[in-house]
Amino acid sequence: MNRLTYTIVVVIFVIAAAVSLSSYLPTRFDTKDAVQVSFLPMTIGSWKGKDVPLTKRDYEILETTNLIMRQYTNPGGGSVLLYIVYSGDNRKVSHPPEVCYMGSGATIAQKAVINVTPEIQANKLVTEMPGGGREFVAYWYKAGALNTPKYFTQQLKIAFHRTFGQKTSAALIRISTEIKGEKEKAAEDLIQRFCAQMVPLLPKYVP
Repeated sequence: MNRLTYTIVVVIFVIAAAVSLSSYLPTRFDTKDAVQVSFLPMTIGSWKGKDVPLTKRDYEILETTNLIMRQYTNPGGGSVLLYIVYSGDNRKVSHPPEVCYMGSGATIAQKAVINVTPEIQANKLVTEMPGGGREFVAYWYKAGALNTPKYFTQQLKIAFHRTFGQKTSAALIRISTEIKGEKEKAAEDLIQRFCAQMVPLLPKYVP
């Protein structure tokens, strides 16, 4: 076995071992989150926020109370729904949103990857709601400083860190807005404008 082949085999073994071992480690550490995402400002640039109430069942499903669902509006009448769920020690809080949408009866009409900022890629969903109407949804995952549209990439990073006794926070960030008429591009532009002002706050409030 040459050196390159040996190195590849070792890397694959380490990845497999990290993912396997992390599934047997406790889901939570014996600490509470020092960071509370609810401290994210209600006013972000020209956007004003208002919290949307969540039920006890919502918190039980997500296995954390460290989350927000908040409607932000701007003076031009634009409105987005920001949803962030965070944990400093529980990688399972980041559920792929498609599960929730389909569970509520919505249909995923489109899925793609877009840039919400020049640096951050997100998953794009166009959902068709049971009662009519469509939504434009953008979401991505965080693992510490990493922003990625890939659930597996987030989970792999957390698994590696946990294997070696390091904590890495987990978060899901989702922004949605109504698609008015056929103006899908307008909905995307609105989310990108919101992200341009919101994303710079993430290192402080969603580290």
